[in-house]
Amino acid sequence: MKNLTLSLAIALLVWLPCVSQKPASAQQTNEHAETASQQRKQYQEKTEAGLRELNRKIDSLNAKASKQTEEVRKELDRQLADLDQKRAVAQRQFERLKNSSQEAWRDMKPGIDSAMRDLEAAYRRAAADFNK
Repeated sequence: MKNLTLSLAIALLVWLPCVSQKPASAQQTNEHAETASQQRKQYQEKTEAGLRELNRKIDSLNAKASKQTEEVRKELDRQLADLDQKRAVAQRQFERLKNSSQEAWRDMKPGIDSAMRDLEAAYRRAAADFNK
């Protein structure tokens, strides 16, 4: 009987820490999921704000281009067409991000970042030509 009681006590001591760790693990999983969700939301908001700002700047360049002479407008129109193409790519990437699953958005991040860098670089080139 003593051996049975001792065996049960040892089994209980071994089993009890395992049981108490499961809720902590579940809590950590929930915290990780919440953190990932917050990171996605912040990234999405940052990207959307960047797109809004670039759209505003591009629209401003379009307005300036319409006031230029025909000769100057030809080159500016080419650059603005390139900007519009890059803007469309960035916008499509952003829409894909908004519609992606929580697990997939991190895989999409490099493509979105690249599209935003391309758009920003094209804007800087066009803006520099407007200021010549």
